[in-house]
Amino acid sequence: MKHMTEMETAETGTARKSSFKQSMASFSSSIESRLPTMDKSLDRYFDAHMSAIISEWGLITEHNLDEFSRRLDVVSGEIRELEKGRSRIEKRAADLDAGLKELEGS
Repeated sequence: MKHMTEMETAETGTARKSSFKQSMASFSSSIESRLPTMDKSLDRYFDAHMSAIISEWGLITEHNLDEFSRRLDVVSGEIRELEKGRSRIEKRAADLDAGLKELEGS
């Protein structure tokens, strides 16, 4: 009959504990994956109804943001062009006003 040394007994005990921990971890993850939870239910609901939720709540999508950014660039360019002509238009209006006053005075 073979006697186990203390070291062999400790290693066997550690291996059993490790094996038990692994089996418990896999068991709990197995149960967890089968149990319905609020998070999982909400995730499935949002995945199935996302476009309706976006529409109903008026949420902005990345596509909307890209479109708004593009439109803002266009409008900003138009405003810059209008600002460039502003002083020219103001001078022309002042000249017309002066010419009108001259005609009225004669």
